[in-house]
Amino acid sequence: MVSAYVLISAEPSRVQELVTELRGMRLADSVITNVHAVTGRFDLIALVESPDLQSLGN
Repeated sequence: MVSAYVLISAEPSRVQELVTELRGMRLADSVITNVHAVTGRFDLIALVESPDLQSLGN
């Protein structure tokens, strides 16, 4: 299992909506396991898990 953090910029009015939408989303062989709103340069941070590095890149 491979995990990666993805930093996301979003429209301020959509941040809370995206937290709900993205959590649990499947992307090919990967899944977004956690999404959190953060402050600073980015608005969201998502934890993505994949079976291997190649799947993560897809």
